[in-house]
Amino acid sequence: MIIITPRYTIIEDGAINKLEEVLKNLNLKNPLIVTGRNTKKYCKFSYDIVYYDEILNSQIRFEYDSIIGVGGGKAIDTGKYLAYKLGIPFISVPTTASNDGIASPIVSIKQPSFMASAPIAIIADTEIIKKSPKRLLSAGMGDIVSNITAVLDWKLAYKEKGERYSESSAIFSKTIAKELISYVLNSDLLEYHSKLVKALVGSGIAIAIANSSRPASGSEHLFSHALDRLKEEYNLNVNSLHGEQCGVGTIMMSYLHEKENKKLSGLHEKIKMSLKKVNAPTTAKELGFDEDIIVEALTIAHKIRDRWTILRTGLSREEARKLAEETGVI
Repeated sequence: MIIITPRYTIIEDGAINKLEEVLKNLNLKNPLIVTGRNTKKYCKFSYDIVYYDEILNSQIRFEYDSIIGVGGGKAIDTGKYLAYKLGIPFISVPTTASNDGIASPIVSIKQPSFMASAPIAIIADTEIIKKSPKRLLSAGMGDIVSNITAVLDWKLAYKEKGERYSESSAIFSKTIAKELISYVLNSDLLEYHSKLVKALVGSGIAIAIANSSRPASGSEHLFSHALDRLKEEYNLNVNSLHGEQCGVGTIMMSYLHEKENKKLSGLHEKIKMSLKKVNAPTTAKELGFDEDIIVEALTIAHKIRDRWTILRTGLSREEARKLAEETGVI
């Protein structure tokens, strides 16, 4: 198994100005930039550009030697997917910090997500990221706290099902989340955007090292994917973000772990406080969902994919409602 982790990771003010230097160091001369309409303004380079939502209708020539994703989750994921299909390197240039896809090998254009290749370089300009919508930066916190329950679920699967488990990847991922939670709860948040993007990059690298999404995706992600499925099934007009949904899921799933392990007492409250501090949703109402949708999502989450978590074989409607009520989600 070949594990690809970034050869260059630049996280600082003005980082985007070092893109051409990184390309030169990697001996890449003819990249294609994949971006969005709102993020094209950051692409001040003399390279070909394509919008991520037009790629399926574009004739991508095979003469490019790399793909650069500039923008949010969709631009990064689409660029990553294209690079993987063409068998060429991918460079991640995030303009916000809403999820760990900016550094992970995972492509989540649609479910189920799948493993592609991790970026060969990550260039995160913290000046640009700081100016991105506050809501996206709040959602990023939800994706990071997910690491807590993801690792607890992973260890549970190791104990109960004998699943392959990497202690080093698990500790790395969990530590990233704990350090960001501690920073958020004990600071004035002046450096939040910078700390967040570093945490998201670290989380993505943990996934690449483990060659699995296990270090950063567990029962809380299953809950989020279940909400996405219900949005589509019932044609719900709810614009909640992935990280926001994962954050609320983490509150509930950490509570389930607490009930089985007294050493974790108070964990879900600490997670909830950290989410509140950055103005991320912690309730169904704040997410925009009716209570019954939250309950239904909890009852179907275990079926989303073949992954053993604290949900095990599933929750009944009564158990799901009790969980949501006891954690204050509904």
